[in-house]
Amino acid sequence: MNKLIRAGAIGLLLLPLFLAVNSQAQSRNTQIEELKRQMEEIQRQNQQQIDELRRKVEELEAQKQADQKKIEKLAIQKEEEDKDAWWRNIMMEYKKPGDGLTIKTKDGNYKMRFRMRGQFQFSVNDTDQENTATDFRVRRLRLLWDGNAFRPWLLYYIQLDVTDDLVLRDMYFDIAYNTMFAPRVGQYKVPFSREELNSSSELQLVERSIVNDEFAFGRDRGASIYGVLGNYITYGAGIFNGDGRNGVSADSNLLYAGRIMFTPCCGELKYGGTFPAGGDYKIEPNFGEDKPLIAFGAAFAVIPGLNIGNKTPDNDIDVRFDEIFGGAVIDAGGAEADVFALTADVNFKYSIFSAEAEYQFRNLDPDGAFEEATDHGFRVQGGLFIVPEFIEVAGRFAYIAFDDDIDGRESRYEITPGLNFYLSNSHKWKVQLSYSFIKDEDTDGGEIDQNVLRAQLQAYF
Repeated sequence: MNKLIRAGAIGLLLLPLFLAVNSQAQSRNTQIEELKRQMEEIQRQNQQQIDELRRKVEELEAQKQADQKKIEKLAIQKEEEDKDAWWRNIMMEYKKPGDGLTIKTKDGNYKMRFRMRGQFQFSVNDTDQENTATDFRVRRLRLLWDGNAFRPWLLYYIQLDVTDDLVLRDMYFDIAYNTMFAPRVGQYKVPFSREELNSSSELQLVERSIVNDEFAFGRDRGASIYGVLGNYITYGAGIFNGDGRNGVSADSNLLYAGRIMFTPCCGELKYGGTFPAGGDYKIEPNFGEDKPLIAFGAAFAVIPGLNIGNKTPDNDIDVRFDEIFGGAVIDAGGAEADVFALTADVNFKYSIFSAEAEYQFRNLDPDGAFEEATDHGFRVQGGLFIVPEFIEVAGRFAYIAFDDDIDGRESRYEITPGLNFYLSNSHKWKVQLSYSFIKDEDTDGGEIDQNVLRAQLQAYF
């Protein structure tokens, strides 16, 4: 009995403790459940965020792939467009000095070549009754453009002289669709004298001859027809103002000129340059090939009723007019004469040797009581390479016989030896030395001797 009472008393004493412990246990369970619920809620929210982030990542990746496809498509389109872009069709080339910088299209419809050449000259001139003159000068400084536009056969050529002032030398257009019949308009060299038609960049001696100064017609403005007939004949004929370079015609007395060249042994002929030339056979006097090359040429020029008071051709004919008519008559505008000129030439080149000869004839038939004047001139020159394509010795003899019935000049002749160093094995870069003895003889027996020493460097870009 006592044990039961004791056990009951203990139970009553432990009951509050049990109840308290049980209550704490239930509270902890509740807390645990709440924490679990919170954890599940957090996990649910995090999963939603993760899913949202995953969805955004997938959308961005899809957009990225779409953008990449667009970039690739645009790149393909750009590549296709670049194939047809204008700058893809442009080509530039520069082969060697003297050939110039060329810009052209792949289809050949447009081409422009730019070149520049300069000549620096030193000279000593000892002329009777004059002071000896020693001179350094820029003899020539030229800028050149040539090429074609719109079609390969629509050709153009422009040359400016900037030695002292800006001066137009050449500007012409060719329609060379059919090389047998190629029209030309503009300002250019009259198709007459061979020595004049030879470019000043390709002279065998430092300067042209006294015959060329007297008889050649130089440059003029007009219209011409040039062409190549078969494999042997080239020709040119035209009508010009007769006023010379950059002149303005004051009357209708025009210059008519024509030239033909026969090259029986130089192969296929081509249209090109100031006068049609054949293949590698150029109008320049030297640099032959391993086969003989020969060319025959003839030309005429006519100016009916030339009045020096109105116009002056690009040569020394005004000096001859002054001798025939006298200065007072010319100043009064009464000096008129029919001018008729002929020339013939032959050129031979073979390996290291070259030679050429040229004859000039001119007749001046004045109106009124003045006497008719007939003048003649001829030139022979040649060269021999002592070192092939590098060192050449050359020489020239030129003579002018003026009409003895006219007061003034009787004759003039020139003897010119020279030595050439072709630094580029061509006329492009070269050093030239020459000495000229020139004698003028008047009809009254007077004589004037002229001694000229020249040294010249040419650079051609």
